[in-house]
Amino acid sequence: MVFTTPSSVIEQASTKILLDDLIDESVRTSARYPVMMQFDPSSGWIWRRWRGTVFSETWRTFLTNMVYASIVCLIFKCYKTQFLQNLSGFNILWGQLLSVTTFTLTFFLNQSYSLWRNCYGFSRRLQGRLNDLNMTLAAHAARVEPTKYRISKDSKDSSSSTAAAAAAATTATTNGSNDSNPEEEPVFSTYTESARQVLELMARYVRVFNLLTYASFTGSHRPLLTPQGMRRLVDRGIITEDERKVLSDVQVPVTQRHNVLLLWIMRLFHDARKAGHIEGSDGFEQQFLEKCHVIRAQYGSIGDELAGRMPLAYAHIVQVLVDVILWMYPFMAFSTGMTPFLGVLGTGLLTMFYQGLFDLAKQFLDPYDNENYGKGDDPLCIDTLIAETNAGSVRWMNGLAEKPFALEKIQNGDTLDYQLPLRGWTAEETDEREEKARMELEREMLEQNAAEWRAISSDDQAIPAFLERKILEIDDDDNDNVGGNINADEQIMDECQNVTQENMTMEEALEQMQECTEKVP
Repeated sequence: MVFTTPSSVIEQASTKILLDDLIDESVRTSARYPVMMQFDPSSGWIWRRWRGTVFSETWRTFLTNMVYASIVCLIFKCYKTQFLQNLSGFNILWGQLLSVTTFTLTFFLNQSYSLWRNCYGFSRRLQGRLNDLNMTLAAHAARVEPTKYRISKDSKDSSSSTAAAAAAATTATTNGSNDSNPEEEPVFSTYTESARQVLELMARYVRVFNLLTYASFTGSHRPLLTPQGMRRLVDRGIITEDERKVLSDVQVPVTQRHNVLLLWIMRLFHDARKAGHIEGSDGFEQQFLEKCHVIRAQYGSIGDELAGRMPLAYAHIVQVLVDVILWMYPFMAFSTGMTPFLGVLGTGLLTMFYQGLFDLAKQFLDPYDNENYGKGDDPLCIDTLIAETNAGSVRWMNGLAEKPFALEKIQNGDTLDYQLPLRGWTAEETDEREEKARMELEREMLEQNAAEWRAISSDDQAIPAFLERKILEIDDDDNDNVGGNINADEQIMDECQNVTQENMTMEEALEQMQECTEKVP
């Protein structure tokens, strides 16, 4: 028995694969390709390129016109007399048309490149204004200020305390211990939980807005606006089901759904500020809304540029001029006595340059490769623009997740701990600070050991446990610094383990600990 799969199932599966591929590229936060093809300015590198050049775009037309020139050459040989009589002065006419065609084509190319550059500029400015929204919101989000700070013992020498803390951290790491005094841990200002949720929601709306914006005027991402595409966005966790319903039911064209997202962004800002999760005065609100207006103007300008890119009559006359010049060239060449080889080769070269310039102008008129004209090897990479905006949506929020300076210190004018020399410390000063920090750390450790000994001096039962802990610390230091004396170190460790006898007196314990300490390298 032969089983057949219904065509509807095949279509559904292929649509799902297409949508998943689009979504996979649209959720990236790092671009896989540059926004346009990059190049090495050296002539040798450029000559070796094929993809994305006029060679790859015009080689078929190049060969076609050379065949056409060869046919004209054969006809010319058969009817040479008639050709020379009827085409007398033809080169003058061709030269005049060549001048008009060259001027018109170069001006057309310049106008096409201006449109391409404008679209690229609008895309970049759109990306920049979206980053501005996230940056300003992150800077004005409500925060939890720390209740304790890392204050140096001598405010006049904050550098010493900083170096001592750094040395302590280095020592703790070397000894394989992550335990530290909580009072020495720096406490930073962070977002409130509500403010962080607002920033995360705003970042997601920015990403969805950017995705729907490019889907509205690019053919490559247009499938995401279909009902199947919207449902797949829900399945993939890009939007919620409620958001999909609102976007599907709203009375706006399908290609204008990104406008709804922009309104959601503006309203979310208003509600978050009203709830106290976003701080700032009325001037800040005005600035934020002004950024939103600029965003609307930027993506609106992209659509305007694409809709009015070039009048048909302009493109038509340039196409006619280029084709006529190329068709007339073999007649001009053979009528002036040019050899068949140069006539055919010259036709190919003119085709490559003139037709290549015209094809390049057409590609500039389609910056997002919506029409798939030619090979489309070098359009603006939409996936790169989307990925960069995705990364920017969380960059500013993560960048200010912790703030090293405290509000209370700023209010009290107590910022000496944050002041550093204009040009930093010299190498000699750095060595002196490190040595001073090391000595300070050793002094503090001695004081701590002495305090612990005084605390347990009245309890003989606590001595063995204390000594065992110290021996383990020594053992950790020994393991971290082990070199070629492994056997000797193991022997020292075995001898020191004997000090854990419960019947050891105070004098014996102190003597044994001093002996073990001296043996450790």
